[in-house]
Amino acid sequence: MSAFDQIIDRSGTDSIKWAVKPGELPMWIADMDFKTAPAIIDAMQQKVQFGVFGYEEPPAAYFKAVADWYESQHGARPDPSWMWYCTGVIPAVSSVVRRVSHPGDNVVVQAPVYNMFYHSIENNGRHTLSSDLVYDAAAGTYHIDFADLEQKLAEPLSTLMILCNPHNPIGKAWSKATLTRIAELCLKHHVVLLSDEIHGDLVFGARPTRRFSRCLKPFATTR
Repeated sequence: MSAFDQIIDRSGTDSIKWAVKPGELPMWIADMDFKTAPAIIDAMQQKVQFGVFGYEEPPAAYFKAVADWYESQHGARPDPSWMWYCTGVIPAVSSVVRRVSHPGDNVVVQAPVYNMFYHSIENNGRHTLSSDLVYDAAAGTYHIDFADLEQKLAEPLSTLMILCNPHNPIGKAWSKATLTRIAELCLKHHVVLLSDEIHGDLVFGARPTRRFSRCLKPFATTR
């Protein structure tokens, strides 16, 4: 039996996800009900048994493991010297917002999008500027209005765009052509592009290949 074919009752465990009424299903939070991998549990148990929990920093092996994962899954190996440890996606997004924009600047997003982006933007004194995705009711899909996106990126106070790929909550993985076009527009209008790819490993079909890692490389820029 694997961790993926067990039904685990999490009621009464202080789970935020399962704090629902009888008969209700929680459909609002990204929280898996699978057990953590045995190797991770073993490592945590060893740490608990050691019994001392002081200040620590991630070792070089941590960043090497991240690089190894990206190379095996996505066909491109990031340089560990590019990496910074952060406690989560939203703390990282908030740090980037503070670093590459200024109070009063516009940060472009594509609604409907993960609500915590708004907190990262507005709690740091920036303004959210949304280029709303367009819903095609007949096809049941969303697409980008590129004319509107360019207009929002071209505004003088727009200095940062937060991209979500695969997009949360619509579940769409943007194509190479779409990502390239977004990157070109950001480069054209001197807007830093921040890509949240936390769900990048949860996609249907073939695994991503190195062509996706190449599509944004020519547009890398520093400010």
